[in-house]
Amino acid sequence: MRVFSGIPLLTSLTFITEALCYQKPWILPGNPTPSTQNVFISSEIDSFIEGILDEYHSPGLSVAVVRRNESYHSGWLMEYGSYGTAKADGTPVTPDSLFAIASNSKLFLSLSVGLLIENQTLAEERERELSWNTRALDVFPQWSLFDKDAERIVNIQDMLSHRTGLPRHDYSGRPLEGGVSEMISNLRYLRPSAEPRETWQYNNLMYETLSYLPTLLLNQSYESFVAQNLFEPLNMSASTYSVASAESSGQLADGYMRSMRDELTGINGTLMPVIPYFSRPGEEGIWAGAGGVITSARDLAVWVAMLLENGRHPFTNKTIVPEKVVQHVAEGVTVVNGASQDPELSPVVYGAGQERYSYRGVEIIEHTGSNPGFKTQVTRLPNDNLGLVVLSNDEDYGTTIHTIVLRRLIDHILGYEPIDWNTRMQNAISEAVSKKAAGMIARPHKPRSPTHPIRSLERSSFEHPTYGALRPCYVNLEKNTPFHSECSKVLDDPVVQQIIKTPFIRNSTTAETLAIPAVIIPSKGFFFTHIMLRHFSGNLFNGSILWSNRAVRVQEGYQEDGEEDGDVITGFEDRFEVEWVPETDSDEEGLAFKGGFWGKGRKAKTPAGTGKKSAEVWFAKV
Repeated sequence: MRVFSGIPLLTSLTFITEALCYQKPWILPGNPTPSTQNVFISSEIDSFIEGILDEYHSPGLSVAVVRRNESYHSGWLMEYGSYGTAKADGTPVTPDSLFAIASNSKLFLSLSVGLLIENQTLAEERERELSWNTRALDVFPQWSLFDKDAERIVNIQDMLSHRTGLPRHDYSGRPLEGGVSEMISNLRYLRPSAEPRETWQYNNLMYETLSYLPTLLLNQSYESFVAQNLFEPLNMSASTYSVASAESSGQLADGYMRSMRDELTGINGTLMPVIPYFSRPGEEGIWAGAGGVITSARDLAVWVAMLLENGRHPFTNKTIVPEKVVQHVAEGVTVVNGASQDPELSPVVYGAGQERYSYRGVEIIEHTGSNPGFKTQVTRLPNDNLGLVVLSNDEDYGTTIHTIVLRRLIDHILGYEPIDWNTRMQNAISEAVSKKAAGMIARPHKPRSPTHPIRSLERSSFEHPTYGALRPCYVNLEKNTPFHSECSKVLDDPVVQQIIKTPFIRNSTTAETLAIPAVIIPSKGFFFTHIMLRHFSGNLFNGSILWSNRAVRVQEGYQEDGEEDGDVITGFEDRFEVEWVPETDSDEEGLAFKGGFWGKGRKAKTPAGTGKKSAEVWFAKV
């Protein structure tokens, strides 16, 4: 059971004037006199994209279109469209602006695995071949899973195709002294939600695990392996996994988020640049295989051209990736959507870092990406020799925008009557939000008291071996001294003050919100900094998992301590349930996180019952 909604929030979205930067076709070898007018990104398309950015009050967009055609002197035409602002200081987007491409990084991982599989010298040295069907148990010495049958069965293909039985468990991601190796060791404590190969469930942890292969097999870091075998041969000189390198280049775009946004309550929030970049130097290693690439539209144009050439360099014809590897990762293995979502779309299947479906009868191979402040899409139409790249620095509307823009580009380039995807997507989103809001259950007018006083949670610590430790702080309205001195500091934090005072029941007042007993838990994950639990009834709480950049901003000198300008707080829409389970003869005391916290797939199982057995993630009292 979940409580939802809040009061209307007066917001003023502050936007920097969008500066348009029109780009001509790239001058390729053998093509010194390109056309002075874009073929694909026409003035009509420019106007369309400008209108979409204006409608959504979105900061910027970087677009690349690549097409193979022998009628061009070089054999290729590459065009760029740059729109709006890359940075809070007004710097415009250019083809060289760097964006975090998030899960579009997964194809770099998949192709890297393919390169290792095709490495005959490595096979001879190991005296056994690596294959897509090699079991994880036979490669990773740390490998162990909660489900021992899955532990024995799961192979590399299962990991790449999201069919291991594990849900996302994204909130288990946190900095670890032991890096990827320690992360792999911690997989054994994560509860599965399906049998292996039963259903598709997106899971970043498997891609992070596979990024350890170059270290195990070649004694080389994953980032170095990709740079040596993919970035450098393609002259993708701007591409990097290093946050420090991206920041020092001066080209890294600022990601944008709408602070305090809660779509379920109609609060749009205030558009804010995420400064500094959400992941700090030294923290990015674990995330590299799943979503660590930072790159530009210019570099990705060459990347997608290589894919269209089935692994050959688009200008030199040199093999970068064996053709059978490029083809293998694009072949459907698991079903993402078994039914079409729109009349023009087919069902969607997933290979290895690639989705495959058809749009208006045209075959599509693509992936999307989502990191805090960034949304991306890299698409190719193999039968039409066409590649498209759309990069957004808008966390909240970026997916909507890049989908609308990409499909309009396809319609335009292939000569189809354009479909109004903007209206369709707005209607679909509105319907989904309404459905989710309707499923929320309001807190009872006379809620039952919990087994023990809520304030006693402050005297407790709870721990999960993978997710880490939780130390709750009671939200103390009487200003009495908290049980633990560290809670005084937590509760005085300006971010925490904003969180606890923000109404979450529609049309309620701040006073009504503060009257609900609550605890807040500071934490340090890749994608969250606080967990807020508000009492529902009995031993049940409504949970929100929130992220703020304030601590990093203070630490790195972006503002003086005490100032709040520039702070971003997000996550109010990420809701779940927590059951506080008292100690009994049959149960240990702990917190059962559930209600979607683990991020299961649509067809996966939900734990039944109450208490510990109902937990998606169980934090035991220590």
